[in-house]
Amino acid sequence: MGNYTDGLLMVLITGIAIYLIYRGMQSWVRKPFSLRSGIGFQFNEEIMEHPAVDLLEQAGFEIISDKLKVPLAFKVNGNVLHSRLFIDYIVTKDREMYLVKTARERLTVEWTGSGVRKELLPFLLLYPECTGVLYVDTDLGDIRTIALINDEDEDESAHKGTWRT
Repeated sequence: MGNYTDGLLMVLITGIAIYLIYRGMQSWVRKPFSLRSGIGFQFNEEIMEHPAVDLLEQAGFEIISDKLKVPLAFKVNGNVLHSRLFIDYIVTKDREMYLVKTARERLTVEWTGSGVRKELLPFLLLYPECTGVLYVDTDLGDIRTIALINDEDEDESAHKGTWRT
């Protein structure tokens, strides 16, 4: 009777182990895809005077870095292509970090899904630890918050809207 019980116990333990591994793999496969950038920040703590700085401070943001140049390199068919992204400011508010882009006359953002994707998605993907991107238009006196969300989150407070001064 002892050999029969030991064998049954081993089959039961093996079955439980296989079930737990299966559940763990399911959880891992369903986990949301997240990009992690190896491109870090080199903060530029010397903040230059600019109307955008005043607008951000009036809205309660703390500027922690001035303009940054993010160098990028792409390998295409064995050739290395170089480019860069520019971040105007990095700010914090309520323990959340935001990248800031300022409006430019020659580089306007079309406020549609594809327009926002084209102009601002690279920043949101490169730095997923940031809460979002603030788009500052000093001529209009507003700050728009852009955050990358799931479609399920659409009705939640992920859209923080526009600050006006």
